Amino acid sequence: MTKTDRLIEAFGKQIAQGDYVPGSALPSEAELCTRFETSRNVLREVVKVLSTKRLIDAQRHRGLFVMPREQWNYLDADVLEWVLEKGVNQDLISSLIEVRSLIEPTISRWAAERATAVDLVAIEANLNAMIASRGHPHAFHEADIGFHNAILLATHNVVIQQLSDAITALQRAIFDYTFRTDEAHIARTIQVHQELFDAIRRKNAVAAEEASRHMVLDTQDRAFAELVKEEVS
Repeated sequence: MTKTDRLIEAFGKQIAQGDYVPGSALPSEAELCTRFETSRNVLREVVKVLSTKRLIDAQRHRGLFVMPREQWNYLDADVLEWVLEKGVNQDLISSLIEVRSLIEPTISRWAAERATAVDLVAIEANLNAMIASRGHPHAFHEADIGFHNAILLATHNVVIQQLSDAITALQRAIFDYTFRTDEAHIARTIQVHQELFDAIRRKNAVAAEEASRHMVLDTQDRAFAELVKEEVS
């Protein structure tokens, strides 16, 4: 990680985790350079990156301002990680799950209609990786992400494919709230992914959409149950 990358992470976390009030003015460029012990050129690159994540609003002749929370780019993996690292954000988690339930069934339908033989090989390879890593949560989750990403690519829709990083970020964000290590959960997870793959392989768009919807709803139920537990505790 370069010095610039480290500064992006440090400054981004400070903003995302509430060190600066949304809507408020940030310190001057000179003060920030002193605070972070960096040059103006590096700081300006950092500001440029955080502006693309919609954490900072750089206003000409006025200075730097923290963007309102509702305008932050929550589809950016870094922003999601920084916000959730601070603690549970029930509204954000709920919103992320709602987005998944909206788009993933349609993505699965399109994949069933359009997947090529090459696409099917990629989807199945990730399914097999899930099966092979059932005793290793991190590897299992990475294979799960790869499975859904391969389905997204199988839509052959160049606009939808641009959502790949965003959907991966959504999955990573809710993983801690939905994953269970018990064998029954792992077996059920593999089963529903197998059912989705089979529907896509058979080019049964209706079955693929329905399998995906059931998968998302099951994830939603587990996440909301976990959020309720944390709220009570």
